[in-house]
Amino acid sequence: MKLLNIKSIIVVALIFYSTFSVVAQNEKETKFKDLMPKKGDFGVSLIITGLTDNINLESFSNDYGQNILFAKYYLKDDLALRTGFGLSINRFKREQADSSGLNLIERDSLISSARMNVSIGIEKHLSTSNRLDPYIFAQIDLTFIGKTTTESETRNISQVGTSSVVREIREDGGIAFGFQAGGGFNYFIASRFSVGTELALRLLAVSQGGTTSDNTTNTSINGNITTNFMSSENIVNNTNLNVQPVALLNLSYFF
Repeated sequence: MKLLNIKSIIVVALIFYSTFSVVAQNEKETKFKDLMPKKGDFGVSLIITGLTDNINLESFSNDYGQNILFAKYYLKDDLALRTGFGLSINRFKREQADSSGLNLIERDSLISSARMNVSIGIEKHLSTSNRLDPYIFAQIDLTFIGKTTTESETRNISQVGTSSVVREIREDGGIAFGFQAGGGFNYFIASRFSVGTELALRLLAVSQGGTTSDNTTNTSINGNITTNFMSSENIVNNTNLNVQPVALLNLSYFF
């Protein structure tokens, strides 16, 4: 009779232990799942660069080096849309003045260019393990390269008067197509906040150039004007296939 009671106690204890273990495991899994983004969530990511004494946060770059604003939108709990946009407007102006004998030589120059980037891709998340969230992805980058304009003016100022040379060079832009596929993971250190890394195989095809026009206008001291116009064609096509040289370390936050 006593032996039967002992067996009953052991069986009851094992049932309680199994029940509490399953409950604790479910609570743990639920807790970790609460850290992860879900359908309808939106997140932004930044790249961590530098060493321990010089850490910087930068925006993502596509295969052509164009910095982009980068975000993810979760279509499902395990499927995210990757989107990026970038706009770069460059304008460099320089003014110089030198003396040459009794004359004053003034030189003004201006270089301007612009680029715009659009990126879109898909990200499939695999089975999560505690705080670790691995995924695979594919992404397309399109960079529209605007015209590059170089303007310069040189003025020779003397007691007699002023002569000048004005030159304008316009170079056609082009387009860059990038495709990358790879994998990565997020490690959630807090709710909706993760640190992660990615590695990808990248394809880049660039077609840049076209018509280059060069227009020079000479104005003499007495006001006579002569012009010289030249035009040429120069197109460069380049295709590269490589592996991203280093794994990118990134920070992400989801809303």
